[in-house]
Amino acid sequence: METEIPPHEVPLPIQAQDDTMGGIEESPHPGSSNGFHHQQSTSFDQGLASPQRDDPSSRYTPPVQPAPPLSRPASGLSNPAHQAYNDYRQGAGEPSSNGRNHVVIKVGMVGDAQIGKTSLMVKYVEGSWDEDYIQTLGVNFMEKTISIRNTEITFSIWDLGGQREFVNMLPLVCNDAVAILFMFDLTRKSTLNSIKEWYRQGRGFNKTAIPILVGTKYDHFVNFPPQDQEEISNQARRFAKAMRAALIFSSTSHSINVQKACPKVPPDINP
Repeated sequence: METEIPPHEVPLPIQAQDDTMGGIEESPHPGSSNGFHHQQSTSFDQGLASPQRDDPSSRYTPPVQPAPPLSRPASGLSNPAHQAYNDYRQGAGEPSSNGRNHVVIKVGMVGDAQIGKTSLMVKYVEGSWDEDYIQTLGVNFMEKTISIRNTEITFSIWDLGGQREFVNMLPLVCNDAVAILFMFDLTRKSTLNSIKEWYRQGRGFNKTAIPILVGTKYDHFVNFPPQDQEEISNQARRFAKAMRAALIFSSTSHSINVQKACPKVPPDINP
């Protein structure tokens, strides 16, 4: 059982004139057509809640055997992305081999390089965290399947490498996604500033996906001077408000908000 970390107060909002999401309209996002509904968060005007550790008893986690470091391609990492996308399109919404209904929820992950996208994906799917960093070249792809009642739900997660030479693969990650995680490193303000461009390009390919703004490396961020925490937290809140997005601070290494960072099961098929 994971123990809860001591609460860390995130500073209340302050008035600031810089770093606004210029050019992004604050308009509601249309609902998704596959039963996944967006609920607008109001927590950004009330102060960001302190992150909490994931409660294992509240998760839907299938049995997963620990995988050796070089076995990740079997989960989709390093597989040809276009073939994986074709397989995803062909299998979405079809009955599975055991006669159950099968629902596929595609999730995109975008953001600058070396911010922890792949680590979060692997932690969410496999429940493990590898301290050895492997930089994503192109697109990584992993799946996690859970069973609820007579339905198998597969979370299909697509992780785009943050280098600019891979931006031409952005449609592969964003098209047909139910949700898009716009991710940044809480310890590097430049990665938060980049969210404006990632959001602009991502919404250009998918205007109905639910946006989620995720700040990583929270375990390092809480050691920053209070004024730096305040500045970054408030800028992140302003961005999330402009994006109409949920805002989540997470830490893969400390298992903080890993499950909350990824979309939940559609409410119409909850038990």
